[in-house]
Amino acid sequence: MQIKKTLEVEFQKAFNQHLSGNLEQAQALYKNILKKAPLHFDTIRHLGISYQDRQMYGLAEKYFLKAYKIDSSHFSILNNLGTIKFLQFKMDEALEFYKKAFKANPKYVPVINNISTFYHRLIRNEECMKFSKLALSIEPNNQTTKINYAKALSISGKPNDSNKAIEIFQSIVKEYPDSNNYKNLGTAYRNAGKLVESHSCFTKALDCDPSDVGAFFNLSASKLYKPIDSVLITFEKILKSEKNLIITDKTALTFGLYNNYNKLKKYEKASKFLLLGNKLMDNWINTNINQEAIFLEAVKEIFSKEYITKNKLDNKLNINDETKPIFILGMPRSGTTLCEQIISSHSNVFGGGELQSFVEVSEIGQTTNVNDNDIKNYKSKLNNMTKDLLEQKREAYIKKLRKISSNASFVTDKLPHNFVLIGFIKILFPDAKIIYCKRDKTDNCFSLYTHKFVDKSHGYSYNQRTLGKYYNLHLILMEHWLKIFKNEIYVLDHENLINNQEMYTREILEYCDLNWEPACLEFYKTKREVLTASNEQVREPINKKSVSAWKKYDNILEPLKKSLRK
Repeated sequence: MQIKKTLEVEFQKAFNQHLSGNLEQAQALYKNILKKAPLHFDTIRHLGISYQDRQMYGLAEKYFLKAYKIDSSHFSILNNLGTIKFLQFKMDEALEFYKKAFKANPKYVPVINNISTFYHRLIRNEECMKFSKLALSIEPNNQTTKINYAKALSISGKPNDSNKAIEIFQSIVKEYPDSNNYKNLGTAYRNAGKLVESHSCFTKALDCDPSDVGAFFNLSASKLYKPIDSVLITFEKILKSEKNLIITDKTALTFGLYNNYNKLKKYEKASKFLLLGNKLMDNWINTNINQEAIFLEAVKEIFSKEYITKNKLDNKLNINDETKPIFILGMPRSGTTLCEQIISSHSNVFGGGELQSFVEVSEIGQTTNVNDNDIKNYKSKLNNMTKDLLEQKREAYIKKLRKISSNASFVTDKLPHNFVLIGFIKILFPDAKIIYCKRDKTDNCFSLYTHKFVDKSHGYSYNQRTLGKYYNLHLILMEHWLKIFKNEIYVLDHENLINNQEMYTREILEYCDLNWEPACLEFYKTKREVLTASNEQVREPINKKSVSAWKKYDNILEPLKKSLRK
């Protein structure tokens, strides 16, 4: 009994040091306890947490697994393992552990918050909202719970939810004015199109913590931010000196430096950081372009003209009160956001943004980074899809659109990589309106190459040779669809649109069975949430700033140009 009390006292001392942020001291105390009690569950688990707090994820996982061996059913260690997998971008494993933790204790708020965060990262708005509301119902005054609920509101796609999110973040910032909370508020403002307020928040975030990489990166992407030499020097020093920077911070830093030097028209220095950032991302993700080629070829083989004709449903989307989808797709950075902003400025259209809903009903899982087993499983699923099941899937998708539509007749779905799923779109919706956005290939690829995407998404874009190959693979697949569907798919040439805005805006609306509305020419005045990388560009009139932007970096782009020529 005395030994147990002594351990409890020693553990509390270590835990207090941990809470105070004295992580190395806490670790020394935790390890001292383990010399006396090597199987002390809470000590091992918290030692893992301390390494996680120091962003030493390998060591954190090592101790979590030790605790897991001692008690594999305890909800707390299942949650810890979910988090460490999440931080290492092992998303399937993370969700598996989170679900086990939630099943073990459905009222454990930390795991509910983590599941909400997980779905927010994937922009799975319904699941994110479900778990954020559950956490809020259990602990309404918990700050993390409030933040997660506001984040869920910010991606809900529903009108006015972005304003509710801003209000919550404002109240949190008022009480806790730190860097993270200012970044959350800044992101909410930016998504809502309030760019001045967003810029102000990210500036305050950097003031709170002058070494905050996230604040620096977000400011670097803002058109309102003017680079400051002293800030650039600070972050260049951080990049050189901080050997333990996690990969996401290191790449955000390099892309942020590129953005700043590009603004300053110091293209030689900008090139250095652009090449470095892409090299870091490419080495981390290590995309297998041959596997991507196999997958896209398999899509062509599966969705032949005969297969689509045999399985397509009767069209039911001509009912007056039915919500109708407009699919806007193509390569990322090809003008999909601009196209959606134009169409959603129409009074009969609700802009749905990059919805995951169609990918979900298709059961494909994902449209990039797909392996042989995934292809095999998808073929099996398609073979088992009866007409009744396809009808259910169509209705499930329309139901999701209705939820966010605000009673509009049309809802846009502008997930770019739905170009992979055009065959399945035409099976569920034979008369679907599909707009394929196409841009000058070098402009499109350069725009991808200069952009840091979230986590490991669009891994093909960080290597010039791989990027050129992937762009050409996408063209081959689109040739397949256009050969089958011809004029049923509207091909929107980005350069045509920016050179003759009204003519092509009229064409787009006519194709979508929408009457002419002048508001579609002033799309930049439309107040709606935009969550994509182009959220600032669509807040201003059409311009030619990005046309041939790659020419300033021509001397470093030979691998891309050579790859595109093949």
